[in-house]
Amino acid sequence: MREKHHLSAEFRNMLEQWAEDALGGIGIFKDRYPGFEKLKEKAIEQLRSVYSDITIDMFLRTEDNRRMDSPDGFARITGPCGDTMEIYLKVGSGVILDSSFQTDGCSPSKACGGMVAQMAKGKSIAKIKKLTAQDILDALGGLPEESEHCATLAVDTMKEALKDIVRQEKAGGKRQRLRL
Repeated sequence: MREKHHLSAEFRNMLEQWAEDALGGIGIFKDRYPGFEKLKEKAIEQLRSVYSDITIDMFLRTEDNRRMDSPDGFARITGPCGDTMEIYLKVGSGVILDSSFQTDGCSPSKACGGMVAQMAKGKSIAKIKKLTAQDILDALGGLPEESEHCATLAVDTMKEALKDIVRQEKAGGKRQRLRL
């Protein structure tokens, strides 16, 4: 069982919203189920027993989960599990100024995409080229073994986006039309 930390009001609210949405998704609603609050607490407790609070925070937040207009680097990879990850980069003077991602994948995939995007911001391209899946897993406080491939997908997609920057520079900075 993972160590539990004191929850900020914002994080607690995000967890409660997640639980309400998850329960509502299977037809259990607050106004129709007398034991809703207890069930909601159980769902939150279960989630926190599987994932670190950092991982949960990463997949619940959405600020880096977005497409980017006119990126300097872009990549899309579909992993062996079927999840697709996209990474968008803005760079200047060899530094990643902005990074974002999109995925159609599971919560761990969202957490890994969010973490790789966050870790890249403000870092040199050379440093991010050295990023590993283990770096992402360590930053997230680990993932269940069956979800560790999500970190590999995020890092591989980031590295392909970095390669795209080089391709664009060789093409004279002309962005090829993205086929989304």
